[in-house]
Amino acid sequence: MIVDGRALAEEIKRDLRTRAKGSGLVLAVVWVGEDPVSEKYIERKKKFGADLGVEVVVYEYPSDIAEQDLIEEVTKLNNDEKINGVIVQLPIPSQINQEKILNLISPEKDVDALTSEARVLSPTVGAIKEILEHYHVELKNKKVVVLGHGQLVGRPVSIWLTQEGANVEIIDINTKNPESILQQADIIVSGVGKSDLITPEKIKDGVVLIDAGTSELPSGQIGASGKIIGDANPACADKCSLFTPVPGGVGPLTVAMLFKNLLELNR
Repeated sequence: MIVDGRALAEEIKRDLRTRAKGSGLVLAVVWVGEDPVSEKYIERKKKFGADLGVEVVVYEYPSDIAEQDLIEEVTKLNNDEKINGVIVQLPIPSQINQEKILNLISPEKDVDALTSEARVLSPTVGAIKEILEHYHVELKNKKVVVLGHGQLVGRPVSIWLTQEGANVEIIDINTKNPESILQQADIIVSGVGKSDLITPEKIKDGVVLIDAGTSELPSGQIGASGKIIGDANPACADKCSLFTPVPGGVGPLTVAMLFKNLLELNR
């Protein structure tokens, strides 16, 4: 079965719209540089916020901004009482200490759950949780393989899955024989951002495959034109009991969960 993340997100949006009515909430998005994938996600956030009546304000900064200047800007937003949530859109340029910037955000404004004292689930974890619960996927004692150990997907998802009783194994760049590990998985969660990382011959029949990776199809390829793709080849869907496509799977729900976090932190 192919997951329709957009339809699930619309269901959640209806509930959130009722809760957000008249709240006057403001979400600040800090965007450094011009990453095209980030731009698409920011546009989704702006549209979703507008549908809820939540103001989404994007603060754009050049990719060569000095770390101290960005610290001052994020601190200013964090301390602004009119702003109810702050997001630093990742990735940010390598000259900036990402952890230092993220930890400037107060836990009560950290809707992305990226600080060390986050009070809500990360939007990606929330999205995956929503999908698995909706389709009644049991986690306890299941063999779950997570590809990647990044801050947005791999790390928080691995922690949550372990807390839910799953037997979690992480595949990263140093893992030996990754294909044999994939073949044993009951559930796969991928968040690497590399096209065709998972292909049909690497997975077993009936696996649940949650693709949370995104990358841009190279512009030189026919029909590319900035198309966003996932880590799993779409042909994998034929072997899966549950498959999340990219786009249209985890992504729309991630945006919905972000606004759910905003409302939770401002109850």
